[in-house]
Amino acid sequence: MNAQFVVDVEGRKTAVVLPIDDFRALVERLEELEDLRLIEERRSEPRIAISSLEELLAAVEDPHQPERP
Repeated sequence: MNAQFVVDVEGRKTAVVLPIDDFRALVERLEELEDLRLIEERRSEPRIAISSLEELLAAVEDPHQPERP
């Protein structure tokens, strides 16, 4: 990563400038970490079968469709 720092008159770093490719890679990595955090957070939630999920989604799309047993 080729970062450049902006400093104030006392030499303290106040900002950073990154090449766009480095910035995009950093954002992508942060998104991946957020996904992993959400997975871990929701790990203890009850699971649902894909067929049940498909039925729920179909009912949301067409609320007049009768539910299947």
